[in-house]
Amino acid sequence: MRKFFVRTITLIVFTFIFLNSKVLAAGLGISASTKTVTQGGSVTITINASDLIGRFSVTSSNGNVLSGGTSSEWIENGSKSYRFTAKSLGTATITVNALDVSSTSGQKFTGSKSITINVVKPREKSTNNYLSSLSVEGFTLSPEFSKDQLEYSVEVPAETEKIQIHAGKADSYASLDGIGEKEVSEGDNRFEIKVTSETGNERVYVINVNVKDNNPISVKMNGNDYTVVKKASSLQKPELFEDTKVEIDGFEVPGFYNETSKITLIGLRNQEGKIVLAIYNEKEKSYTKYQPVTSSNITIVSLPNEEGFKKYSKVTVKLGEEEYEGYQISSKSNFIYLYGLRVDSGKKAWYVYDKEEKTLQLYQEEEAKKIEQEYKEKLNEHKIVIACLSGLSLVLAIVILILVYTRKSGMKRKNDNLEKTMDLQKTMNLQKTMELKKPIELQKTVEIPKIDPSENTVIVDDDFLDILGSKKEEIPAESEEKKEEVIPVVEEVKPVEKKKAKPKKKTSKKKTEEISTNSTDENQKENTKVKDNKID
Repeated sequence: MRKFFVRTITLIVFTFIFLNSKVLAAGLGISASTKTVTQGGSVTITINASDLIGRFSVTSSNGNVLSGGTSSEWIENGSKSYRFTAKSLGTATITVNALDVSSTSGQKFTGSKSITINVVKPREKSTNNYLSSLSVEGFTLSPEFSKDQLEYSVEVPAETEKIQIHAGKADSYASLDGIGEKEVSEGDNRFEIKVTSETGNERVYVINVNVKDNNPISVKMNGNDYTVVKKASSLQKPELFEDTKVEIDGFEVPGFYNETSKITLIGLRNQEGKIVLAIYNEKEKSYTKYQPVTSSNITIVSLPNEEGFKKYSKVTVKLGEEEYEGYQISSKSNFIYLYGLRVDSGKKAWYVYDKEEKTLQLYQEEEAKKIEQEYKEKLNEHKIVIACLSGLSLVLAIVILILVYTRKSGMKRKNDNLEKTMDLQKTMNLQKTMELKKPIELQKTVEIPKIDPSENTVIVDDDFLDILGSKKEEIPAESEEKKEEVIPVVEEVKPVEKKKAKPKKKTSKKKTEEISTNSTDENQKENTKVKDNKID
């Protein structure tokens, strides 16, 4: 009985503990990706509803500082994230409230959780691009490191093949490139360490690593100083070549050899530490830069040719990163003629490189003639077009000159006619003015001078001369030799002073007026005839 009672009590206690553990396991939590966010940025708020089911609200205490959230969201035994945007400087509290929530066991749950977020002014991007430290592991830099000193040197033993470069940034927002393990070979080895600030400004530090070479092999190529590379690990074997050994100045150095073309390559290092491959002529002890041109299945080595290519112009053309010596028919042509040795056949010949298609092929005389003929035809077409345009331009210029001359001539004639009209008008006005000034008493009938054919003279009446203001004289008639009509030019007709007339027979008033009128009409006709002669 006692044992039964103990078991019953124990079972009740364990049941109570188990139920309480389930209740205690249910809970509400809130977290943020950051508690400090810059203005214009955002922060992520995560709600964790463990063993809870129901609706929750996620709100900001100050929507002007942090905006986002939800007024009601269903969450079932899990978590959910919300993005809040930092709109202005200040502080805001994000709160999650249990609106209608119960535990997974069915018990009612109430409560809330909060977290405070600060919105600060955006940080200005850093311009710092300095190093805080620089070193080569196991060796000493010269001079001693200083952030303002950009170039250093270090000397390492001849057997050194690799070094380790370490560096530290002065600003955590900067980026660093050029550190770590580096391979080295005899002579000078140049390494650049680049520091780029947050704003993008770059600063370059240089370490010159000199691997001791107790017996350097110095040579010249194209007038520049080089040293022969003695370590095979520093060289990269090109296609169609095999590894070999070459003896130079009593030293065995690594190289490459092609059996077909009989070309031997060795590595040369320039004063900046850059390694290039050169064709080695053992007989002449000379070096020529190895410049392969590859296209499809053809690889040639560009070689100088003193004879040149026909009458084409010698040019230097850049293909890829290398410059080559070739020949071109004109600067506008896409074809470059290169003299070289084909590596796989060992034959030297001229080759044509198409810059547009980037293809290389063996030069063929017939094909070249065809290209030249096409070029000449195009050139002739251009010449014809230019000649036609020149002819049209000349014709147009002549037409323009004719039009200008015609217009000027027309204007001149128009001006002359206008001047004549104005002179005639002035003369007529003057005549009218003079007639108005004549005394009425002077108007009388005057006989028109008559020509006596027998005497070949003109008889002028005294009264007519009185009006003209001149004496009586004989005027020769028009001769057969001079047919031009001679008409006296009267510049001004002066009124004749009144003379005492001889007694005459009385005439009626009507007849007197008729005579006066006839006299005036005759004077007007005579003056008009004089003016017409002046104009002619």
